[in-house]
Parts: sequence; structure tokens; C-alpha cells
Amino acid sequence: MNPAQTPELRQLLTLLTLAAFASSASFRVCDPMLPVLAGLFDAPAGRVARIITGFTIAYGAMQLIYGPLGERFDRFRIVTLATALCAVGSLGATLATRLDVLTLCRILTGVAAAGIIPMSIAAIADMVPAEQRQAVLARFFSGQIIGMIFGQVLGGLCVDFGLWRVAFATLTGLYLVIAFALWKKAHLGHQTRGTQPGTTRIAGLYLAALKMLYARETRGVQACFFIEAALVFGMLAFTPLYLHERFGLTLSTASLPLLLYGAGGLLFSVFAARLGARLNHWRYPFVAACLVATASGIALLADHPAWLFGGALISGFGYYLLHNTLLFQITQRAPQARSLALALSISLFFLGQSVGVTSAGWLVDQGRLAWVFALAALLMPLLGAVTARQVRAS
Repeated sequence: MNPAQTPELRQLLTLLTLAAFASSASFRVCDPMLPVLAGLFDAPAGRVARIITGFTIAYGAMQLIYGPLGERFDRFRIVTLATALCAVGSLGATLATRLDVLTLCRILTGVAAAGIIPMSIAAIADMVPAEQRQAVLARFFSGQIIGMIFGQVLGGLCVDFGLWRVAFATLTGLYLVIAFALWKKAHLGHQTRGTQPGTTRIAGLYLAALKMLYARETRGVQACFFIEAALVFGMLAFTPLYLHERFGLTLSTASLPLLLYGAGGLLFSVFAARLGARLNHWRYPFVAACLVATASGIALLADHPAWLFGGALISGFGYYLLHNTLLFQITQRAPQARSLALALSISLFFLGQSVGVTSAGWLVDQGRLAWVFALAALLMPLLGAVTARQVRAS
């Protein structure tokens, strides 16, 4: 029997996908809550927004901790403990009566959630052979995408009905069920720890991470992670504003392309499942980047917002295809230190997002919103070509 199709492995992969689903839902659940919470806690919107920025900063910073932990301890068990700790943070948010307590609970949830997705990817890379890994990662990503959509919808519905605490209570129950199921199956997730010799000490592990920044095998892929995040998320952050200013759509309607972007990712997961090992071909990342560039060009040239909605679907498909390729490459290029490599890649990815959104914001302040899409249209094919070269060299 194909090892990726054994019942035990299917159970583990399903549980890891569910954990990623809950983690992504936590990431987005507070987005629709800010105006309502500002009124309830009688605080300015900037202060309330700390429940989002605190989560995000904690999530990004903790990658530097989880990377070494994943090299010293079983990664599947780390995911289990992180999921359980997310339940604690979400329960605290459910019961919080002060904004500072709510913010601290969200930071705690961010600290815990940071270990779920990267450690899950590292565990998948340990358990699934290379020829099957991209298709499995694509299905794993589908859990993330659905989780993001679920989190936004859950937060919005609960706020609309005046029951914002129910959103956190729902996440608490979800985390508890998943953590218990992971704990019951933890004995199956064997051999999901790094085996790089000579790096059992923390200082040695951080030195190994620094070496990955300039090592020939990993530096090109790491740079692609950074540039991908800067270009794509700089554009995504201002897509609703662009639709609002150019076509006069309400901000709620102008946010619909973000959902279609996620739908494009789900479409990719179906596509990846059908292609299997053939997805590893070097042409696919170039095609993926060109799809994102095409969507950016559509945004610039379209005379009706419907074109941008279709472009968002295309862009989501292309982005997840490109991102999937980069993640697969990093798991292949650092097989003895996957946790470190993934943690470093995700840190660069978060840094790229910050640089991209900040740079795009500067262009918007200069009255050059269209340049954000023009730069993505011009530079994404170059990124695709560089990524394709990385794949061919592997």
C-alpha cells in the first residue's frame, strides 16, 4: 500500500489540517470586530487593533523559538501542545472583561498558534515521501484557507448578533477537540524531529539558522519567500481600497475579492491532488507567478469591477501554486533541519508582508495606488522565473 494512503497516516494528516484550520481561523476572527469592540470597551480603534497586531507580532516572533524546539523535540507533540495552549488563550478571550486582558489573551493565542502550521509542515515533510508531498501540502493548505474564511465569517456573524464572545468560545471548543484528538494519536507521529548532528545545543541551532540565510542550497528560496510576500500582500491589502476609489463600491463589497482569492487557493488544492508528483515540474512556478501578474494587469486595465473579481480567483490559484512550490523546496533543501528552515522562511515571509504593505501604503499616501498593482504585474514574472530556476537546480 502507498505509505501516504495508510489509515494511520491519513488520520495524522487530517488532524494536522484541522489544527491549521483552527489556527488560521484565530488569525482572522478579530478583523470584523474592531468597530464594535472599540464601542464596548470605550477605547480608540488604534488601541483595540492591538488584539490583531499583538497576535501577529507574537506569531512572527515565536518562529525563532519554535524552529529550534522542532529540532530537539517531536514536532507532532509540539503541535498538540500548541493547540491545547490556543484553547487556553481563546478561553481567556471569551471571559475577558477588560481590553488589556483580551489583548494579552490574544497574544498568548498568537504565541501558541505560531507553532501549529510550521511544525505541521515539517512533520508532513518527515512522514510523506517527496513525490507525494506537494499534493499533501496542497490539501493541508486547503484547511488553512477554509480556516481564514471561517474565521472572518464567524467573527462577522457573532458581532452582527452582539455575541462577540461566542466567536472565541467556538474557537475554544474547536481547539480542545482537536488537541484531544492529536493527543490520542501522538504515538503515531513518530520520527518527526530533526536529526542534524552537532546542533543539540540552542546556540548551535541558531547558528545553523543563520547559515541558511547565505547557504547556496537555501538562500535563493528564502529570498523568494520574502519577495513573494512583499509583492502579493502589498497588493492584497489595498485591493478593497482600489475598488472603492475606482468603481465606488462599498468597502464591504470591495472586500469580496479576498474571499475569491481564498476560493482560488481551494481550486489549486483540487488541481494539486490530481497532478500529484507532476506538480514538481519547474514550469509551474513560472506559470503561477504569471497568473498573479495577469490578475494585477486586469486590475489596472479593467473597466468593470467584475473583471477584478475574476482576477482575484486567478491570483489566488497562482499564489498558492507558487507558495506551495517554495515550501516544498525548503523542505527538500534542509532535510536535517526542516523546523529551522521553515521557521526562518516564515519569519522572512512575515517580514516581507510588513515591507510590502508598508511600501504599498507609502505609494497610496503619494496618490499612486495604481503603482502597487503595476509593480506586481511587472515583477511577479521575474520572481516566477527565479523560482523556476531554483526548482530546476534542485
